[in-house]
Amino acid sequence: MRILKARYNAGETSNLYYWRDRSGHEVDLLIDHGSHLSPLEIKSGQTINKGYFKGLEFWQKLAGKTAGKAWLVYGGDSRQMRSDVTVLPWHEINSERIVMTV
Repeated sequence: MRILKARYNAGETSNLYYWRDRSGHEVDLLIDHGSHLSPLEIKSGQTINKGYFKGLEFWQKLAGKTAGKAWLVYGGDSRQMRSDVTVLPWHEINSERIVMTV
């Protein structure tokens, strides 16, 4: 909800999507930037699990050059970079400006 609100406040359209294929691969949120889609997974757990990255990694391979920066927002406290995914604590969403990331 914060991301949607921030996009509206920045004058951006919603352009937020959920994606799932027939095999069960899914991404919680795709942010449409026009030329690319940034995938974002949202997890409540405080401990990062390698399974959290499965949907993001699948999407990045599938989308190829049209895949934007990937994000994992979770319930923990540490910010990290893992396998081309920015891991961000949920309380830092506003500070990162995910809504405008290219």
